[in-house]
Amino acid sequence: MLVNIDLYTVVIPVIIAIAVAVTLFYVVSKDLRNIMSTTVTQRISEYATLRCPTCGYVKVREFRPGDYVGKVEEDKCPNDGSNLVIVGISKEASINQ
Repeated sequence: MLVNIDLYTVVIPVIIAIAVAVTLFYVVSKDLRNIMSTTVTQRISEYATLRCPTCGYVKVREFRPGDYVGKVEEDKCPNDGSNLVIVGISKEASINQ
């Protein structure tokens, strides 16, 4: 009878400890899977800055293939009607989760 009591006092805590360890492992691994599966996307937008050479009017628009700094555009200045010139090309990154 004494052997049975000692056996249960040892076996039951060991079984409980194993169950707790397995449960914690499952919960932690599930959280890690959720963290690793979260995707982060980065969107890069390109812009061209146009300026009127006579009055200094500035306009920013999306980059178009073939744009380069110094290119004279067909776009007209609303103030004096001069052709706008590309004075800068820039990029902007935005991160989406």
